[in-house]
Amino acid sequence: MSIHLRILKLFLISCFLSAASFAWAAGPFHYRLPKGPGIDPEAVTVVGEPQRHLIVRYENLYKIARQYDLGFWELARYHRSLDHFYLPWDTIIGIPTRWIIPERSHYPGYLINVAELRGYRFFPGKNEVYTFPLGLGVLDYKSPIGKHFQVQSKSKNPGWRIPEKLRAKYGMSYMPPGDENPVGHRWLGLSHYGLHGTHAPMGVGRLVSHGCIRHYPEDIEKLFDMTPVGTTVDVIYEPVKFGFLRGRVFIEVHEDIYFKVPNMLRYALKRLHSKGLEGQINWTKFLQAVEEQSGAPVDISKGAVAAEKPGKQVTSNQ
Repeated sequence: MSIHLRILKLFLISCFLSAASFAWAAGPFHYRLPKGPGIDPEAVTVVGEPQRHLIVRYENLYKIARQYDLGFWELARYHRSLDHFYLPWDTIIGIPTRWIIPERSHYPGYLINVAELRGYRFFPGKNEVYTFPLGLGVLDYKSPIGKHFQVQSKSKNPGWRIPEKLRAKYGMSYMPPGDENPVGHRWLGLSHYGLHGTHAPMGVGRLVSHGCIRHYPEDIEKLFDMTPVGTTVDVIYEPVKFGFLRGRVFIEVHEDIYFKVPNMLRYALKRLHSKGLEGQINWTKFLQAVEEQSGAPVDISKGAVAAEKPGKQVTSNQ
C-alpha cells in the first residue's frame, strides 16, 4: 500500500472513530430494572457500547479518556500494558464506554459510586440515566460514603472559601472566581461538600480532592443544568456490580481504592449468591473478571464467547 493511500485510510478511520465517540458519551441511556430474582430477559442494566479509537501521534491516555468522557483510571486500568504518555500511534484500542448501573430498588437523583469514581444522574420517570466520571477524595480526605444529601445551592463562577486546613497551602482564605479556581465554573452545594468542576481535568477519574466531587468542566455544566436545588444525592461504595442485557449476565469489578474489602473474591461470591445466579454463569469468566478488576462489564453468562483481553491492542494495517 502506498504511503498516500495509507495516510488516507488512517485519516478516514480516525474520522469515523472520532465521530462515533460522541454517540456514547454521557447519555442519556435507557434502563429497565429486573422484575425479580434470577435473570429477567427484558432487564437492561448494562448501558452504553464499547468503542474503538485510533491513536495518532502525540496523544496520551488523559486526552483520550476525556474525549470519551472516561475517568483516567477507567482507561488506564483497562489498558494496563500501555504507557500513559508514549502510546503506539497508528494503533486501534478498545474504549470501555459501557457500564453497569449500580443496583438499587429506588434511585436518587444522583448516585455516586465512589468505588468506580463515577456518578449516575437518574430520571426514573423516563427510565433514563446519564453518567459522568469523577475525581474524588485522597486517602487522607476520603469522600463521604453511605451518606444521603440534597443539593442545597447552585452557583455559576463561584468563589471558594478555603477550608482552614488548606489555607497555608494556598496562602489565602478565599479564592475569587477564575480559571485557577480549583472548584471550576459550577458548584452544587451538599452541606460541607460539593459537586463541582475543576481547573485540572487530568485529575478526573483519580483520587485528587479533599473530599469534594470533581467533574470535567463540560460534564458539570450538563449536570448543573439538569439538577435543581432539592435533588437527592446518595454516595455509595460498591466495587462489584452485576447487570443484565438481552438475557445475559454481566459483572463489573473495580479495584478497592479505599481498602474496604479484605477479600474481593469472597465479597464477589457473596454478592453473586445474594442474586441467586450461581447456576447461571460461566465460572471461569467470573473468576477471571474478579482477578483482573478491569472496571469494565464482562459477560459471564453460560456459553459466553471469549472476550477480548482488556489490555489488547489491534494494530491497523500498514
